[in-house]
This record gives sequence, C-alpha cells and structure tokens, in this order.
Amino acid sequence: MKIDPRTIPEEGLQLTGSLPLADYDVPATGIRGWDKIDYQLTLNRMESEVTVLGSLSAKFESSCARCLDFIPWSLEVKDFGHLCPITDGDLLDLTPLIREDIILALPLAARCELDGAGKCPRSGKVFTFSDQDDFAEKRRATVWRDLDRLTTEN
Repeated sequence: MKIDPRTIPEEGLQLTGSLPLADYDVPATGIRGWDKIDYQLTLNRMESEVTVLGSLSAKFESSCARCLDFIPWSLEVKDFGHLCPITDGDLLDLTPLIREDIILALPLAARCELDGAGKCPRSGKVFTFSDQDDFAEKRRATVWRDLDRLTTEN
C-alpha cells in the first residue's frame, strides 16, 4: 500500500478496505481460506512525518497444533501505529509495516479451546495434562528461582 503524503488533507485521511494477501508475502503454512487483509487506517501529516494509526484484521482457518483439524481463526492487530518520515517526492510504502505486524500477530501454535474435561470440540479426543510433565511450568519456576537468587545476592 503506497500513499502520496501530499494528498493527505490537514484534517487527516481515513482509509478503509481490503488488501490482497498475495502482495504481502506472508508465510501461510497450515492456513487455508485466507486471501485478504482488512484495514482501517487514519493518516495525519505533520511537518516532516505522517502518523499512521488503525487496525488490521483477517479471518481464516488454521491447523490446530493439538488435534490437527482446521479451526476458524480471527487475526486482529488493534493497535497498528507507525510514524513515517516524509522524503521529498517519495510515496509512503506501508507494505513492509503491514506485513511485519501481520506476521507478528499470526498464532505460533493455534489450538482449539478444550472444554472443562479437556475434550476437543472437533475431534472429541480428550487431552490430559499432568503437572509433573509440564515443561513450561518447570521452566517458569526455574527462571523465577534464578531471578530471586540475583536479588538476594546483590
């Protein structure tokens, strides 16, 4: 998305629409049904800068890291905000900024919500987790223990 900063009126510019995903080279492995990025942006020009504030969103299906079924997913970047310098005669290219924020908002491991008994709503498989095998909890405890030692030693 390229914008000529000279076309931004003093009161600002409101932009709303959809962008084709193909223009953004977003890695979409394990994702299906995603073809556009919806945006709502407000651009304000100041002396030598343009502030861009708004939101980005997309809907698609992502592969569940637990049951491997595809689950509906809503990606939202509610706080898209950038300060872009203006150079003489050049267009503002928001493409790399939009791409970066979209990639950062992608789920690392999308998972369907389990019910209270640990049952997957799609596959019906029950997932149980024991506290003894929880690597993340053990790692978290180790990190805090090490930090506590630093504060008592200094």
